[in-house]
Order: sequence, then structure tokens, then C-alpha cells
Amino acid sequence: MFEGSDLSVLDFQAMSDEGLIDALRTAHGASAAAQAAEVFAVRELYRRHRAASAEPGPGGVRAGEFAATEAAVALQVDEGSVAAMIDVGLALEDWLPRTRAEFAAGRIDVAKVRVIVDNTRAVARDVLGELEPRLLETAGRTTPVRLRQAARRWVARLDPVGAQRRRERRQDDRDVRIRAVQDSMAVFDGVLPAPGAQTVAMRLREMSLQVCAADPRTMPQRRADALVALADGSGRLRCACGRGARCPKGEVAGAAPRRPLIQIGIPADTLLGMREAPAFLAGYGPIDAALARILAEDARFQVIPERSAADDPAADDPVARSPLLDREVRALDGMCRFPGCTMPAAESVLAQRQSASRAEATVLCPRHHRLKTLSDNRKVPWETWLADPDRLQWTAPTGDIHTTAREGARYLFPHKDIDVPAGLNENPPQTEPAIDLPDDLAYPFRGHALVNRQLCRIAPEDEIPDDATTPAINPA
Repeated sequence: MFEGSDLSVLDFQAMSDEGLIDALRTAHGASAAAQAAEVFAVRELYRRHRAASAEPGPGGVRAGEFAATEAAVALQVDEGSVAAMIDVGLALEDWLPRTRAEFAAGRIDVAKVRVIVDNTRAVARDVLGELEPRLLETAGRTTPVRLRQAARRWVARLDPVGAQRRRERRQDDRDVRIRAVQDSMAVFDGVLPAPGAQTVAMRLREMSLQVCAADPRTMPQRRADALVALADGSGRLRCACGRGARCPKGEVAGAAPRRPLIQIGIPADTLLGMREAPAFLAGYGPIDAALARILAEDARFQVIPERSAADDPAADDPVARSPLLDREVRALDGMCRFPGCTMPAAESVLAQRQSASRAEATVLCPRHHRLKTLSDNRKVPWETWLADPDRLQWTAPTGDIHTTAREGARYLFPHKDIDVPAGLNENPPQTEPAIDLPDDLAYPFRGHALVNRQLCRIAPEDEIPDDATTPAINPA
């Protein structure tokens, strides 16, 4: 009914119910076809990068490793989502030709394509010829959740001898992940082999019962606190009943908790309670001033002065960098200076950058430091330029220019944050917390288990640093 029409100019209010349903189907099909076009385009970009990567090894470019980087900055999405798109595209090309055709025609969307890819990646090829048509027929009349249920049942029946093979392949996908959500919270999740997951779950439950009945926390809150107690070395959940020596569980003490190895940037006047400007938690983003002051009670402080170029102790020697300057650079940059990367500065390396007048140091994660090194050696067609200490310019192979700024400096010295809208109340009224979306609606690839192992180092947090660029970690 609407094929070839511009849905944005249709008068939906004048349509019948049947017309609206037709419009919905047409719009969803067009969206699915657009998703397919993105997947196939980035897969082709990856293939071209692989073909051009003729010099592997420590001094060369790993096959196709920066295709996702180039696509990610073009789309303004994370490199992990682009890696998943490449992976899906390769799977469709390698063993799912019917699924590829249905996807390209917009008859199934990316959510259903992911289900089919996930459930056929370790299936025997002779079984796949019978299974794929059944999956596509089911995909056309049910939801992704029901499709996944059917796929798992059919795979178990048609290829029972492959159960061990599939389990072994899936164990390779074990991982734990952290992602930021609003209001100074983060989601900690992961994928573990079932026995290991149950070991963790039972240990957390055991620790949750180490407190007395008067402890006011719910069981979910206890499990969360127990996980932190495992990580900080104390190994025991401390009771929060507040009764001190009268607590029946208070006499059993664990080891003293280790101070957290986190980096927080907070303006001096906010630390002293003179204002309520937000602080910066490296790897997360803004946290409220009250939380920052609580964390600061047990913190080790490093004062970062506000410097001009004339105050730089290395101004007369572009190569020399003092330890003090290294700490300042990490604090001022806050995170990796590549567009869209959120790797904390403490987990990154210092890289020399050439400014208009002299050399400067900036922070890059191991993956994007590798990209910069290869760029300097003319082995990848990227360019970087530091016009001033605050603005770092990246030029992609296509000529697109992307600029990043020092994120940490905008929190340490709020008066220099020229990007913030003027006239905002520094103490806005509290609002209800936003609901965290389960996935990026445009790129629903969170948790995708990669089929192609060559893609497993594309996400910056999954890059294994070279020994020569591994940053030193101070455990104090």
C-alpha cells in the first residue's frame, strides 16, 4: 500500500485502523532493510580493511582491526556494537544465505537475525540446511523471544551430538561487563559457565546471611554489597544493624577492606562544601557532590593546579615529562582522548602529541594508542593533531574530522567549561530516576557473542595491552 511512499508525509490521523497497521508493517520493514544495509556496508568495509592488512605482527596492522573504529566514529556509536554488526554480516555471508536475503528484503529485523545467528553458529552444516528454513518461517510469525525458544528446542533435537561442541564454544564467550546508568549507578553483569555462575551466586547468598536479622537491607541489597566485599578483600559482609557490640554477628570480623582503586576529580570548592558542582568518576562520568565528598573521606589526594602554557614545567623541553605532569595529564584528560572512548585515564597510557608549537602528552587507551602509533608510522591512513592542549583532532581515512576535549578538566575547573549552557541552576530539583533502556534501540547488539574470533579485541576494554605500553598501576 505504501511501497515507495514517504511515510513521514502521510496523514496518519485520517487513516483507518487497518491503514495504520499497514503503515506500521511498512515502516518496520523499511527499518529492517535499513538495518541490513548498515550490517552489509560495515561488513564490506571490514573485508576491504582485511584485504589491505598485508603486514601482520607486532609492527603491522592486524587484519581488519580498525574497520570498526572508522565506522564507529562515522555513526557515533561504540566500537563493540560495530564489531557485532560485522560479526552478524560475516555469519550471514558464510552460512546463512536465506537469512541474509530475508534480512535484506526487510522481512525480518536485526533482533530476529541475531537469534538465528546465535543458535546456528555451532550447528553441523548438514543440519543447518533443514533448520534455517524452519527458523525463517517461524521468524515471520512470532517474536524474537519465542523464536529463540523454538530455535533452542529444534537445535537440541536435530543435533544432539553437537551439545558438547556448542557448550565448549559458548564457554569461550565468558565475560563480565560494567556499564554506566544514571544517578551514579552502574550495571555489573556477565556470562559465565553455569557451574561457575552458581558458585558465585551461592557465595553471595552465603555472605548475605552473615548479618543478623536486624540488618535493614533487602536480600538484593545484601548480594550487591557482598559482591563488593569479595572484591575489596574483606571477604565478609558487615552487619548494618547499628547495634555495635550488641550485634550477635558483630564479633566475627573479616579482613580490613582495601581502599578502592578509582579516580575521582572534584573541584576544591565543591570538596569543601562551598558549592555543589558535580565530580568526575573516571570510567563512569558525573557523580553528585555529596557522593564525591563521602568517597573523599578515605581518599588519597593529589592537588591539580590550574596551569597556563607558561606554567608548564616541560615547556622548555618538549620531551621531558615529570611524574607530577603525568598525574596532571591523567587528571585533566579524565579518559581516553579518542572520540567516543570512555576508558579511564588510570587504565590508559600517555602518548606524545605534536601541537602547533611543541610536544604535548595526552591519554589514550591501549587500543587507540596502537592506532596512533600505526598512524605515526604511516601504516594506517589516520591523522591526529593537537592544536591546543584542550582540543585533539582526529582525521579518519575518509577525511571526516572529529575533535575531543579534556573531559576531566571540565569537572576540576568548572569555570572553564565553555560548552555548558549558561544560566543553569547548579542545584536543580531532584527528579525521578530515568528508566535504563535494556539496549541501544538503534543498535541492539549488547551481549552479542562473537562468532568471528578476530573481532574479539575491537572493543577498547577488550584490548590486551602490549608489554611496552602497559601503564604502571600504583596499588596504594
